[in-house]
Amino acid sequence: MQLVLKYRIFFFAIIMIVLNACVKESACIKSTGKQVVETRIIGNDITHIILKDKLNLVLRQDSTPSLTIEGGENLLKYVRARQKGTELELKNDNKCNFLRSYKEEITVYLSLPNIKYINYTGFGNVSSLGELKLDEFTFETRNGTGSINLTIDVQKINILQHTGPADFTLSGKAKFTYLFSGGSGWLTCKNLISENAHVNHDGTGDITLTATNSLLIELTSLGNIEYYGNPSVTISQQSGKGKLIKK
Repeated sequence: MQLVLKYRIFFFAIIMIVLNACVKESACIKSTGKQVVETRIIGNDITHIILKDKLNLVLRQDSTPSLTIEGGENLLKYVRARQKGTELELKNDNKCNFLRSYKEEITVYLSLPNIKYINYTGFGNVSSLGELKLDEFTFETRNGTGSINLTIDVQKINILQHTGPADFTLSGKAKFTYLFSGGSGWLTCKNLISENAHVNHDGTGDITLTATNSLLIELTSLGNIEYYGNPSVTISQQSGKGKLIKK
């Protein structure tokens, strides 16, 4: 009897903690609300983006910086856009999302003259509206779980997929492409025409790319590397079960 009473007290305490947390965070007890679009003011010197939590990001290159957010009226005030120097952090502080439909998404539309770096640890999707013409661009992800779909025209691009199942689909052209995968996502870059490329594959998904001049390979993964074109191929390291496949 005492054991049953202890269990009841324990579960009651847990319920009270959850309810108390939800009361403190008013976003928990509010519905999503109607779809609205909100504009935020940002500076014109942003080149670095930190993307966290469940937010979709749509990038557009434009000489005039702008930031608009689309989503449920009751949720947008908990979407943080903090600028510090050239860095913009995008964060979704909405709590108790398990109470809402996963179909209710928040999308950030960001226009910038130049984008140099994106650090992605969230689980929304990232895409580009039109082509991004850049000098050097780095996209780094740790534990990201969404899909990244970009069209680019760059001198140099670095894709660093350290961990997580995020999938990349890239198209356009590049003078030099560096692809690193230590995660489980797929890097689909067949339609990114690279003059020179370096692939370091230590993950479990497959990497597909096109190179026309030179291709340097480090392959220590379970996943395969498939390449198109007729580049000169140098294999600096190869182990594991992954295969290098010419298409």
